[in-house]
Amino acid sequence: MTGSELATTPRARFAERFALLYAEAGNPPLKRVTESVHRARRLDERGRPVRVTAQRISDWRRGRNVPARFAGLAAVLQVLIGEARKRRAEPVLDGLYDLAAWQQLWRDALATPTGAAAAAERKDDGTGQAVADEGVCPYRGLAPFRQSDSEWFFGRERSTKQLIGRLRRAADDGGFVVVVGASGAGKSSLLRAGLGLELAPGTLSDGQTVAWPVVTVTPGRAPLKELANVVDELADPLKKADSALADGDDPATEQFAAEVRCAVRAFAERKGGQGAGVVLVVDQLEELFTLTDDEDERVLFLRVLQAVCTPSPGFRAEPAPGLVVLGVRADFYDRCLRYPAIVEATHDRQLALGAMTVQELRDAVIRPAKAVGLQLERGLVELLLADLGAQVAPATPGRRTAGYDAGALPLLSHALLATWQRRSAGKLTIAGYRAAGGIHGAVAATAERTWDSLDAAEQAAARRILLRLVQVGETTRDVRRRATRAELLAGIDDTGTARATERALESLAAARLVTLDANAVEISHEALLEAWPRLRTWIDDNRAENVLRQRLEADAQAWDDQGRDSSLLYRGARLESAMRLSEDEHAVQPTPVARAFLAASARTARRSRWIRRGGVALVCVLALIAATAAAIAIDQRNEAEYQQLVSASDNLLTTDPSLAAQLALIAHRERPDDPVVNGRLLAMQHAPLATPLRGHSAAVYLGKFRPDGKVLATASEDRTVQLWRLPDDGDPVRLGEPLTGHRGWVGVALFTPDGRTLATAGEDGTIRLWDVRDPEHAKQLGEPLDGHHGIVYMIHFSPDGKLMASAHGDGSVRIWDVSDPAHPRWRQDLTGHTRAVRSVAFSADGSLLASGSDDHDARLWRVRDGRLSALGGPLRGASDKVHATVFSPDGETLAVGVEDGTVQLWDVRDPSKPEPIGGPLSGHEGLVWELSFSPDGRILASASSDGTARLWNVARPERAGPLGRPLAAASGIVYAVEFSPDGEHLLTASEDGITRLWALPPRLLPAHADGVASVAVSPDGGLLATGGADQAAQLWRVGPDRRPRPVGPSLAGPRGVVGHLQFDPSGTLLAVGSDDEQLQLWRVADPGSPEPVGRPLEGSSGYFSRDGKVLV
Repeated sequence: MTGSELATTPRARFAERFALLYAEAGNPPLKRVTESVHRARRLDERGRPVRVTAQRISDWRRGRNVPARFAGLAAVLQVLIGEARKRRAEPVLDGLYDLAAWQQLWRDALATPTGAAAAAERKDDGTGQAVADEGVCPYRGLAPFRQSDSEWFFGRERSTKQLIGRLRRAADDGGFVVVVGASGAGKSSLLRAGLGLELAPGTLSDGQTVAWPVVTVTPGRAPLKELANVVDELADPLKKADSALADGDDPATEQFAAEVRCAVRAFAERKGGQGAGVVLVVDQLEELFTLTDDEDERVLFLRVLQAVCTPSPGFRAEPAPGLVVLGVRADFYDRCLRYPAIVEATHDRQLALGAMTVQELRDAVIRPAKAVGLQLERGLVELLLADLGAQVAPATPGRRTAGYDAGALPLLSHALLATWQRRSAGKLTIAGYRAAGGIHGAVAATAERTWDSLDAAEQAAARRILLRLVQVGETTRDVRRRATRAELLAGIDDTGTARATERALESLAAARLVTLDANAVEISHEALLEAWPRLRTWIDDNRAENVLRQRLEADAQAWDDQGRDSSLLYRGARLESAMRLSEDEHAVQPTPVARAFLAASARTARRSRWIRRGGVALVCVLALIAATAAAIAIDQRNEAEYQQLVSASDNLLTTDPSLAAQLALIAHRERPDDPVVNGRLLAMQHAPLATPLRGHSAAVYLGKFRPDGKVLATASEDRTVQLWRLPDDGDPVRLGEPLTGHRGWVGVALFTPDGRTLATAGEDGTIRLWDVRDPEHAKQLGEPLDGHHGIVYMIHFSPDGKLMASAHGDGSVRIWDVSDPAHPRWRQDLTGHTRAVRSVAFSADGSLLASGSDDHDARLWRVRDGRLSALGGPLRGASDKVHATVFSPDGETLAVGVEDGTVQLWDVRDPSKPEPIGGPLSGHEGLVWELSFSPDGRILASASSDGTARLWNVARPERAGPLGRPLAAASGIVYAVEFSPDGEHLLTASEDGITRLWALPPRLLPAHADGVASVAVSPDGGLLATGGADQAAQLWRVGPDRRPRPVGPSLAGPRGVVGHLQFDPSGTLLAVGSDDEQLQLWRVADPGSPEPVGRPLEGSSGYFSRDGKVLV
């Protein structure tokens, strides 16, 4: 019999499989195996101790006999499987680590007559052909080839040679080598099996005298940690860099780069000997964008890699200690181009991995089979290529490429694996291929067979496992992600469920749907996400909850990594959404860290509610206590409740005036005749009250009104923008579905001056323009604007709507021509800032642009004929990062908000010589995020990280001061403020996910910086005059709504407090008296243009006669 025929007997297969497992366990001494079995003290079916001799194990391995009972075999198998897992977590053969599969194999062997096995003795056929080694499959299925699989890796010799050429070039010049290709094109296999475990001497250069080790890293959620796990010597430098990042410092200094090069050189020489370098392969670089949320960590990771492959600078320059190869999926190529070091590599060190030629496909199918002595039935290869869509006979002479989807290689590989599993007498057959389901059905068929083999508990576990191993994309394709076995089992308290999860995981691994290694579990290839309809349905049906779970787990991990900082906990609507997810028994449950994060968030929320509403809670407690008291205590209980209600209202007056007013109203209903409560209600009628807008699941970063004030747009950390209708009566109403498309948080949502277009931007560095003429059905206009300039922090339109300025994280300001919003064009870049630009703002007449930056400077730019130019040097004076810049409506004042919590006003009437106006406005206890002037320019609003918004009286900027109490109803940071176009409302946007519309009280008259000293009303009631300690008087027109509005300029002239005002009977003259003993008459027939009448009279007060002819 031939070797192929031998493998067809069950006894031979048992011996072959047992020998393979023994080899995978490292061929341990027989004595050590028997001692391990005896120490385990296992019992057989009859309850007796299991005893196995070394000779018996040797006979099993050589195929001389089969165990009579399974108990002894199982004891030995458990020892060998444990040893084999330590060496290779994923079995080289399906079922090799599965006791159930072994039991079936043993039963089949035991049932085979002994003579059949004896007759099937191996013989040398003398042909020199390889004898079939059926125990080893040369195809990897959905999984990529590993470094140890080089002997079976065929078909990519041409690409491997090209890759080596790129590496030689990088060895001479430094810099990255980039391999880019579609998902499934074979990048990982090329980078691993193509390069192998090391590059032999002379591969990279003629001067290479020792082999260079090749090591592979995938970024994952924590790329710096993953890199330190692979290159041990980098642990200390990366730890220092991580600490510097946490402190807000830039760790990427030349000293840091030198430390990286030194650490990598030490690693290379430890692995490869004196003079060795290292080839560092970064596979699946796209994980840097799909799994890593921190842009600072992304940049630092790439800078570390750049240091590895860059020679040291200076006179005593040393060559780079290594080479770096980046493997990236083609659909993430544009994200990579934001980083200059990668862009530079694309010029001459990039390898685009396309489809394999027909001959290369043949080699990939035939040569691995030959390497292990397998045969292929005639016609099978042609059938495989035809089903793949490859052109077996090229239509064009000289055509080398195959006309198929380059990403279909995993489907071909899995079809070959499934065909191998159905081999017959050492041959891969057409019947076996068709039984497997062919190219396009094999994956789904394998997955469904595996699914059907599971019981109900195991199926539920398999669903949880697979969904946890998918990173659901919001605007990008879904990708696989890695998880540890412990992570998949974490939080499962029920023993039965834990065992079902283990069994399901082993079944998925045995079918090669998932890959196990020593540290992680992952789906074998992303092709499974599309090829298996059941999994595709799970992903699509649960997309929203999976996205929410992913965000929750990422935020929870960040919270855990930063010492469980309470400032990172969820609040408000965001917490509510996450809690609903965790309570959904049908959803994939969050990780234990995420559940701990939610529990801490819930505790903090409860504590916050207690602090804010302590009085109300105490009322409830008192009510419960009083309910059990004797009847004689009823009056005391009621009194206590009432007093606590009043006290709670008083306590909340400064932190949540809206809630305070509601509690006071409840108290008034309890005792309508109580003069104390009535007095409080009268005082509160002038306090700003807020209407909450709930629609986002995370922090709201910005809110902007449409110029007509009827529509509002809010931008959020949840990656959406929501439009709202603001009716004249009633609460705001959400319009349509949220606008989506951004791949990160959205920090900007701004209407054009005509209100027809909305611009949105944020973390992903893109700007999107939307047609919002019908705000319920907003439509994106064209492709996103992507200048590859980092995060877009702010946008502003010129008053005519033709220009748009954008502030970028790379320190630039970009100017766009948006006169045709459907076809925007880049116009110019403004440079001058040295760090991220946080704010841009046009003046009301469009002649100036202001910008503010992390470099502590604000700058002015002149706008002329659609082009911008710098106006002098920066506006210095800020002691910290500048987060906000805004012009007053008259264009004469610029307000600048600073990270130190102050606001500085600048006189820009002569923009070439701006001057600071007085000292900084202080009062906030955290950084100032945004500023907004009221339409009349008399009030400035500021939003701060201290959780408040403040109003400032800037009617006379040189005497600016606080106006009223801070507005503080938010839980956490207030990111934005914005006056409504009519000035009657103020919007605030907060970390708690709530946008609030504050109704500003009619009595809020910001006319006098130092308080109002006198008031007079004209005889017809249509005009109001106020005088203050700021040596000025102001006229106000009183409309039908009884709300005063300033009219005309201040009546200046007095040198003291204006303590007296008197209208004449006709209402056309106003007497203004001050404590400098002067009385000035003003003609106010046209209140918009008041005129002084004559010279000041002596005296501080005066009164008109009834006919108005005499002033006494």
